[in-house]
Amino acid sequence: MPEAEQTDIFLWANNVDSVKDLLDVELYLFDKHYGVYTVMYDDKLKRDIGAMFLKRLLKEVHAGAARGMGVREYEAVVGDDDSLQHTALARVEQAADVINTIEEAGADIDPFVAENHEFKNVKGMLARFSHSTLAKPFYIGKLVPQSQVLKGDAWVLEGRGFKQFESDAGLKMTPDAQILITGEDIFIFNEAKFEKMFNYSAKWQSIAHQKVAELEAMFKLSFPDGVDLQSMLKKKKALVKKLQKVDLSEIKQDAITDHADELNLELMLDDVGAIIIMDDKDLTKFVNLLNDDYVSSQRTGKVYEAKNKKPLEPAKN
Repeated sequence: MPEAEQTDIFLWANNVDSVKDLLDVELYLFDKHYGVYTVMYDDKLKRDIGAMFLKRLLKEVHAGAARGMGVREYEAVVGDDDSLQHTALARVEQAADVINTIEEAGADIDPFVAENHEFKNVKGMLARFSHSTLAKPFYIGKLVPQSQVLKGDAWVLEGRGFKQFESDAGLKMTPDAQILITGEDIFIFNEAKFEKMFNYSAKWQSIAHQKVAELEAMFKLSFPDGVDLQSMLKKKKALVKKLQKVDLSEIKQDAITDHADELNLELMLDDVGAIIIMDDKDLTKFVNLLNDDYVSSQRTGKVYEAKNKKPLEPAKN
């Protein structure tokens, strides 16, 4: 089934801006298993909800429009890029499930009640905005890190002194723009929080597919039965990011194996000279060698893994 036409985010922002103070707002929480709950809020918080969820996001879209910011597909963007990232809601299974639950179950969704649920299991919050002049409601989502949750063993400063925090939980909200879901689209303002919110890493799997093809064309590798390089790289974002930086055209297999011998690293070869990768430890070692992440101390002879490499400038005379 073809994906729906992408939302014009700049036109959307203009339309919403004209009614931003008249929007109806509903709040929802979802947990680590993507169960959805309704949550009530005091009327006095409505202005805060607009500020925390909507105003910063609109401001970023308007500022982007002013400087000619483009909208690019999330799965295709790598590294720093002055663009707003976008993906189809249907691609992000967890997000689609949460939205479908809200739209289909509606009033039948259970409320989040402190006596029956633990706030430590909450993963994210969605604000659902709607207005009669808008074709569809839209959602703005925020990750709920437990580090931002104030719990019952906390103290609060009131007047001239501290007192025991007496509520079930408190939440420190940040006004940053994170994700917008409108129609069949997700617009991503904070990539890291989006990925964590919905456990989504399709971008890195796409990059991994490209690098795997290059590696398999240039290196002889040996894996256990039923295992291949693609499956071993699955969900290993840190290794994929390293591979993305490596220029494989400048690296030969003999140079990698010789360098491993020089450093006394155990890089095993099979009978035909293929590099044996049995587990995650072997894979990490191989990627680190490709990325030149090992250094040997001339003073001690010890080998270190360089977490951050900063080239030193030659000393000036």
